[in-house]
Amino acid sequence: MANRMAKRRVLDDISKESRALMLPCFNPWWKDYKIGETIITYDAGVPKSIAVLEKGKAKLQILNEEGDVFLLEHINEGDLFGELFSLPLESFEYMVVAETPCRVMFVRYEHIIKPCENLCTHHSQLISNLFMMAAQKSQELSLHISLMHQNTIRQKLMAYLTYIASSSGKRSDGSFDIPISLAELADYLSVDRSAMMREIKQMKNDGLISGSRREFTIL
Repeated sequence: MANRMAKRRVLDDISKESRALMLPCFNPWWKDYKIGETIITYDAGVPKSIAVLEKGKAKLQILNEEGDVFLLEHINEGDLFGELFSLPLESFEYMVVAETPCRVMFVRYEHIIKPCENLCTHHSQLISNLFMMAAQKSQELSLHISLMHQNTIRQKLMAYLTYIASSSGKRSDGSFDIPISLAELADYLSVDRSAMMREIKQMKNDGLISGSRREFTIL
C-alpha cells in the first residue's frame, strides 16, 4: 500500500495576521455540538459547504436503504469533511455524528472555488491546503474500501497493520502503535469485536504478529 501523506491542516503556512484577513474572503461560521448530536447529513451531489473539525472527535456513518448503519471513518481535530467527500451512491445517506463535544467551522463551497477580488496570498494558500486535505481524504477512503474488500478478518487485520507500520513509522525494535482503540478498529473493519480479538490471539500464536493493546509488531 502507498505511504500516507504528511498530515495537512487547513491553516498550515498561514500567518496569524493573514488568518484575520481571511474572514471577509471566506465568511466562515462556527457551531458547537453535544455528544451524539448529528453535525451534518448529506447525499451524493453538488457540495454546498466544507466543514473542518476544530475541536473534539466525530464519526462518519453511512445509512443504507435497509436502515443499516455502518461506520466509514473517524474524524479528528483538524480533519475536513462534507458533501465533497460523499461517494456516488444515491441510495446511501451520510451522517457525521459527534463522539465528544465538538466545535466545527463551516465554509460555503462557492467561497473556496471563487477567488476573492484581491487574489490574496492567504486565499491561494488555503485553497492549496484544502486540495491537499482532499487528496488525503481520498487516500483514506480508498484504504478503507480496500480493507473492506478483504475476504477474512485476518486479511483485513494484516492489510491494516501493514499500512500503519509503513506509514506511521516504526520504533527501533520494529513496533508501532495503531491510532485507534481495538474496539474502534473492529468498527472500522466492520467485524465482530470478539471474533477479531480471537483472530489477533491466533495470529500471535501463528507467529505473524506480537504486541498488546494498541502496540503491534509484524514478525
